Amino acid sequence: MGPLQRRGIGTALVRAGEDVARRLGHDRVALGVGLDNPGARRLYERLGYTDWGRGHTVASWREHRPGGAPVTVTETIDMLVKRL
Repeated sequence: MGPLQRRGIGTALVRAGEDVARRLGHDRVALGVGLDNPGARRLYERLGYTDWGRGHTVASWREHRPGGAPVTVTETIDMLVKRL
């Protein structure tokens, strides 16, 4: 466990994101969590997120790394959803 874990930082960040979504008029939030990150999934579930019920999905995105060319990252994730 890292020195910044279990201090409420993740909870505060997720709640802040939910607050922004509410202010923008959204009534639901969805997020993806890597299959290799059970700690994050536990946090999201504790905050009321549930599995979307359609199995795993694959997400891809581009990362721009300092001094290097952009890299495409692909990860298998579970989607979790929450009504606000």
